[in-house]
Amino acid sequence: MSSQPTHVSSQSIRVMKFGGTSLADADRFRNVAGLVAQACAAHRICVVASAMAGVTNLLLHGGHVPSREEADGLLLAFHGRHAQVVADLAADLGAEAEAVRVELDALETLGRRLLHGMALLEEGPPSVLAQVSSLGERASCAILTGLLKARGLQPRFLDPVEHVRVEGDPLQARPRMADIEARFAAVKAGPGNLWVLPGFFGGDGQGRILSLGRGGSDHSAALAAAALGADLLEIWTDVAGLYSADPSLVPDAFPLPEASFEEAMELSYFGAKVLHPKTIPPVRERGIPVRVCSSFDPQHPGTVIREAVPPPPSGVRGISFLRGLSVVNLTGPGMPGVPGIAGRVFGALARKGISVVLITQSSSELSICFAVRRADGPGAVEAIQEAFPAELAAGFLDPVDLRPGLAVLSIVGDGMRTRPGIAGTFFDALSEVGCNVVAIAQGASERIISAVVDEADGARAMAHIHRRFFQAKVLLDVHLLGAGNVGGSLLGQIQRQHANLLAQGLDLRVATVATSRRMHIDTHGIDLAHWREALAQGGPTDLDHLLDKVRSGPPSMSVLVDCSTSGDLAARYLDIFDAGFHVVAANKKANSSTQAFHRGLREHATRKGLRFLYEANVGAGLPIIDTVKNLVMTGDRVLRAEGILSGSMSYILGLLGEGVALSEAVNRAKESGFTEPDPRDDLSGMDVARKLLILAREMGMELELEDVAVEGLLPPDFDASGSIDAFLARLPQLDGAFAQRLAALKAEGKTLRYVGSLSDQGCRVGLLPVDAEHPLIAIKGGENALTLLTERYQPHPMVIRGYGAGAEVTAAGVLADILRLVPPGARPARRL
Repeated sequence: MSSQPTHVSSQSIRVMKFGGTSLADADRFRNVAGLVAQACAAHRICVVASAMAGVTNLLLHGGHVPSREEADGLLLAFHGRHAQVVADLAADLGAEAEAVRVELDALETLGRRLLHGMALLEEGPPSVLAQVSSLGERASCAILTGLLKARGLQPRFLDPVEHVRVEGDPLQARPRMADIEARFAAVKAGPGNLWVLPGFFGGDGQGRILSLGRGGSDHSAALAAAALGADLLEIWTDVAGLYSADPSLVPDAFPLPEASFEEAMELSYFGAKVLHPKTIPPVRERGIPVRVCSSFDPQHPGTVIREAVPPPPSGVRGISFLRGLSVVNLTGPGMPGVPGIAGRVFGALARKGISVVLITQSSSELSICFAVRRADGPGAVEAIQEAFPAELAAGFLDPVDLRPGLAVLSIVGDGMRTRPGIAGTFFDALSEVGCNVVAIAQGASERIISAVVDEADGARAMAHIHRRFFQAKVLLDVHLLGAGNVGGSLLGQIQRQHANLLAQGLDLRVATVATSRRMHIDTHGIDLAHWREALAQGGPTDLDHLLDKVRSGPPSMSVLVDCSTSGDLAARYLDIFDAGFHVVAANKKANSSTQAFHRGLREHATRKGLRFLYEANVGAGLPIIDTVKNLVMTGDRVLRAEGILSGSMSYILGLLGEGVALSEAVNRAKESGFTEPDPRDDLSGMDVARKLLILAREMGMELELEDVAVEGLLPPDFDASGSIDAFLARLPQLDGAFAQRLAALKAEGKTLRYVGSLSDQGCRVGLLPVDAEHPLIAIKGGENALTLLTERYQPHPMVIRGYGAGAEVTAAGVLADILRLVPPGARPARRL
């Protein structure tokens, strides 16, 4: 056995606090004893111990006064927990086991007397509850002291009633620091290098026990460290330090290597459960660093909390989440300019013993908003009603509004003071996952920004906010509906570009692939090398199932990509926005629907803070929509727009001009992938009409599809009914007529192009004879072109030209829209 020196004044002093999970069973007690013995070789040690995990909750019986029978059951469980540990440690305790059992029996007897007294009175006086809640710490310290003695150490038990002097509320006592320092000065000057102090409670100087409050063992350790002038306070728990966020909500959260005292206080107050909020002030005043570390992984360095910590690169040290709140909102026309309103509000709350978590007031002085614990919400409303009866009766104040079910989500970091844009990133991230903000608060220190949000939304938003600040990439979940030619090409492009986009800070994760019949969803990401096989194993396509799954799953920035031609899907875009998705559409049906639906889509997306992008609606991969929007936004006015807006029509008319028969040209276009599976969708001219309508609306014109005059490529009297094969079989009937018409035009130096045109006089789609001077005569072979004659671009129009048909170029246009959701400047690789 090792032998402990009686006193070495030159040794540094270290306080080691062990939480309940570190003392959960016999193995954990052995582990703690080993850590203490190891530390004693180099330091004087003060051990502060909590109750075994769950023991204090057991004794307090959920806040209910137990009956006599229930009290006996609680004490039986109390005895069983500790007796089992002592039995499991029998070989380790040796001769010390009997002394430990005697001490535990005495505590059990005391507990029975206290609980039986409560049962008799049918109430739990605070002074009695303080004694009951101390039993767990005293029991764990009895076992730990015996175990340390059995290892040959000489621990001195410090009774908190004598050494931790407190006053005030028996269940929320305040430390009397001067008295505590005087008593620990005698301990420090006396013999011994090892002390054991139960946490959580102290004494009032007259032998009565007063509790420091739940989680107060950390506070006890901080008081001991301050009073002893310790070199270090260690908080040993079940996690490897103070985390960047709650790991139960954010799987990617990580232990912080270091944090400042101020950052740690903010994080601990707003939800970081590994550290009690009252721990920091006593040690900060004396410059004593704190190390939060894991007794389950002692080799991990944990988190060191001290002064003068360099700010993190992102400016944010951690994210906290405080649940179980209600917001009280006081408004009224009688508030502006009236001194003392706020004082009366918070004075009334103080008289009710209600603590305020967060406060915000409008600059107009028309409202005061504050957050309290959910249980205090009704009492807060009552306090205000009692403080302002005349003002409420006269209508100077509106009825007090109480909103429960809320939480405070905060970002914390000393570096926020010197780094612009952090608030913008925070609120952008909340918006990206559809999390609405109820109230906002920021202190003058610029160390913390808090947002009051719905509790369920905040819990989901945590992971996304964490990614925005701490990960080297932005994650964007892609949900593809319409895995046909264009959709398949899009998946191939995403697969080929994935590594390049990752290097730029963007992770495109395809989570859904669907056709009109089958759907496969994998929220962890679909292997794009085998997406067809995965889709074949999927279930029936069900949009509501997809929306519910994403809405209830881990939060992410999500985009629904519509590469279908479904009008039914386009009609559901409002529901898709409500589920928190951005929308990127190659499908033209939504934008060519009614003017009211067109307007409502944009208003709804704006209200939700989401984006609706559809560049591929008109020119596939050509920048037509964006160019027209920029012209209009910069004050230009389009006088006339004219263009070949169908790659299939461009291809077919080009072949006709070269002397190819109409039926042959249509078959070639279909085989080359320039047309829809049913070529009649292109030949009718409705596809171009929809594109022209979309362009007209971008220019500010209010039109319906019926307002577009449409001339199809096929004569009106031609029978285009039946199956695709039957239609194609009849198509040669038109070859002669088209050949004759083109020959006549050729004699005049002209040819035919299928053109859409719009101006103040209206919109028209149809065949147009063009001569050699016309800018569209050269457009063929699948190319698209649009000429824009504007107030600025005249007499020579702006011309946008390029391939506008084919799956690859259309998919490229869709991918460009997806990438616009997270531009390079918003990606972490660029931001850090």
